[in-house]
Amino acid sequence: MIHENGKVVDIAIIGAGPGGMACAIEAKLAGIENIVVIDKAPHHNDMIHKFYKKGKRVDKDWMGIKFEFTGNVTFEECSKEEYIQQMDDKLRAAGVLDTFEYNHEIMRVEKGEDGLFSIVYGQENVSESIETIKAKNIILSVGRMGKPNKPKYPFPKEIKDRLNFNLSKVQDGERVMIVGGGDTAGEYAYGLVELEDMQDCVVTLNYRQAEIKRMNPTNTQMCTKYLDNGKILNKMGVDIESVEPSPAGKIKVNFTDGSTAEYDRAVYALGGTTPKDLLVNSGVKTGEWDVPVFNPETMETNIEGLYTIGDVVTDQGSIALAFNHASFAVSNIASKLK
Repeated sequence: MIHENGKVVDIAIIGAGPGGMACAIEAKLAGIENIVVIDKAPHHNDMIHKFYKKGKRVDKDWMGIKFEFTGNVTFEECSKEEYIQQMDDKLRAAGVLDTFEYNHEIMRVEKGEDGLFSIVYGQENVSESIETIKAKNIILSVGRMGKPNKPKYPFPKEIKDRLNFNLSKVQDGERVMIVGGGDTAGEYAYGLVELEDMQDCVVTLNYRQAEIKRMNPTNTQMCTKYLDNGKILNKMGVDIESVEPSPAGKIKVNFTDGSTAEYDRAVYALGGTTPKDLLVNSGVKTGEWDVPVFNPETMETNIEGLYTIGDVVTDQGSIALAFNHASFAVSNIASKLK
């Protein structure tokens, strides 16, 4: 590996989707060879692999919003299979395939007093695979499937800090409603029940479907067990009409069946989450909907040397836009490395 024996990489790219892949190519073209790309999937463009059916067309734009390529990385719109082949060819031509490390989960990112980022990552449940590398710069690139969907109803400003997208603000003793029917929602719900320092939390699971249908077998089994024994309160089969402040300063939830309930906190897991914990632990400032605060010309966050690109900073979902973001970030890094 390029970072053996404590060697520091110039750029560590987290995520091997379109944006992360484009970063690797842009770096090579800019003369930056000392990079690493880390992804938890077994291959690049995992969301294309997973969520595009065979033969589905891959477009550069999203929902009719047009973007032109401004960087060095482009592609011809084509089928799923042709797109993946194009990307394989581009990575091979750039000579960066050996910089990709797959099946690795990022555990922690910290910036030290020496100005370098320490990145701890490894394979899930394989302790001997855990590695720590150091990088001068980090580019965080994640896919659309990891972003939370926004509820259609507004969030009143008085209770906005109680309406969250992960468990980082939950405190012991709170009445917490988890909203969602997928794996993230399930893991949040039974995870809270099992946390030793959250034993006094009262956890409710809400989803518009009355039955669990979207979770994997393990999460289904765990949630079903706790729903059956009452450790997770069941508020499934009904949607939320609106949320508002209660007289006590808590969240009053109005359901579509006419019922209401009060909670100290609501955690939304609708379509996944942004990597909020990673961002917060790294000291990155975030704004509404957990979007990082960043410089739109360079993609750099408030943490010098830490960049965020692609769908983590936009809901427009364009591959062309992710490629352009990669160009902005790498160009800025290259100018500093000279």
